[in-house]
Amino acid sequence: MMTDARIYLDHNGSTPVTPDVSRELHAFLEGYWGNAGAGHPDGLAARAAIQSARERVAAAIGGNDGRVVFTSGGTESNNMALFGAAEYQRVNRGRKHIVLGRHEHLSVVKCGEALAERGFDVTWIEPSATGAVLPATVEAAVRPDTALVALMFANNETGILQPVREAARCAHDVGALMFVDAVCGAGKVAIDVAAIDCDMMSLSGHKLHAPKGIGALWMREGVGVSPLILGCGQQDGLRSGTENTLGAVAFGAAMERHAGPAAVPGAELRALRDELLGGLQSMGLGIVRNGSGPDLPNTFSAWIPGQSALDLQVRLGAAGLSVSAQASRPQAGHGPAARALASGAHSPSHVLRAMGLSEARSTESLRFSLGSTTSAPEIQQALGILESTLSRTHEPSPPQPAPAPEIR
Repeated sequence: MMTDARIYLDHNGSTPVTPDVSRELHAFLEGYWGNAGAGHPDGLAARAAIQSARERVAAAIGGNDGRVVFTSGGTESNNMALFGAAEYQRVNRGRKHIVLGRHEHLSVVKCGEALAERGFDVTWIEPSATGAVLPATVEAAVRPDTALVALMFANNETGILQPVREAARCAHDVGALMFVDAVCGAGKVAIDVAAIDCDMMSLSGHKLHAPKGIGALWMREGVGVSPLILGCGQQDGLRSGTENTLGAVAFGAAMERHAGPAAVPGAELRALRDELLGGLQSMGLGIVRNGSGPDLPNTFSAWIPGQSALDLQVRLGAAGLSVSAQASRPQAGHGPAARALASGAHSPSHVLRAMGLSEARSTESLRFSLGSTTSAPEIQQALGILESTLSRTHEPSPPQPAPAPEIR
């Protein structure tokens, strides 16, 4: 268990389960254990709890007229949206063209690469130097046979908001579907699927104070996807397997309490974020923010010239400050990626490279992401740790453990 003395500034990576969500989760854990697929009272109680959770998730994003499929997290939701919709469009409409952003989360990028290997025609769009895709770029990429456009609500590394509403218009102008990965945005700014006019949206519980292992894919009524997981036909045949009732209950509670329009952070969180960024830039080390323009109130990516981000992450961690060297990392295992991690190698951020930034800058950038529990004293303590650590540039580095990938 981590101590309270640590300062945690990686809320885009994961968030603590809050007491209100924990209370609701434990109340259900202690009193209900039926399988939602069973017709007896215990099963019906579980089924009712799952339906209630669906309604709470949908209400938090203004999507009461759509349907919510619970998944294991953001990565599965993204896979379900991309593979499921692409295959359905290919079989039923003869469309095989997909438009994807190069700066998307790797769970989207890897799906795009796999779809290309399976014979789909994938057009990759790049963000501008600000970190946001230009609407004109999306408009130029779509065509009459486009099946799907995918663009994230906000980038998980830079925090820069993307023009999802304009992208949806471009998609619908050619009869294509619009998919939005909102895993990083939910709980930080208000999200309304009707205002965006998207057809699908992915969400993840542990990004907004629910446990890991639960996510959702919201779909507009009438949108067709081919299921990835086959079995007994749970969730209207879209995602077979016994439903994670406890996860759904916790996720519904978290969405209602932390992601609805009245629950998202106010100006105070942005002020703390700006205080941290301003303090970093005032240290005289040439620190520059990566990206600019409309953004999430809690996030920024900072280039710290001459400092290996992976090395600095370890140093800061040893001093009591948790930040992210890179949002997505390969899992340690037995292949080339594992050997690279063991040797201390740090691959450049694909997000920053897509923005046109140099390889060096992409390996010398840290992500800072605040949360609802971040306090003003913690920001001052974090700045003290940063200044002290950055002043010891030439000291020998401590051993570098292989970081785990960001969980979706």
